[in-house]
Amino acid sequence: MFRECGECTACCSWLIGDAFGWEFGCGKSCRFLEKGGCGVHKARPESCRNYQCAWSQNLLPEEMRPDKCNILVSVEFGEQGQYLKVIGINNKNISNDIKKWFIEWGEKMNTYIMFIN
Repeated sequence: MFRECGECTACCSWLIGDAFGWEFGCGKSCRFLEKGGCGVHKARPESCRNYQCAWSQNLLPEEMRPDKCNILVSVEFGEQGQYLKVIGINNKNISNDIKKWFIEWGEKMNTYIMFIN
């Protein structure tokens, strides 16, 4: 069961993607992002439709919703297997407390954590 995004639109600015030929990500908001959310939600591109941040997948506690803690966490897959990519958003550095939490979580779950500020 996925969590509802609510007012959070962090992935609309920090997930790297393309919406109908308009690139977004790394802090550049999607052209179709409106005050209430995605302006083309019903027809949104596949990359958006298929994306679920780690918070929305219930892998993180409530207080780690991206717009509340200034991080966007994605479950990624690479040559070495599954890992978490933790991105500092809204021009904020990832706090040492959050880094410590993820390092401990990664050790418990035997999962690599990649931090990107």
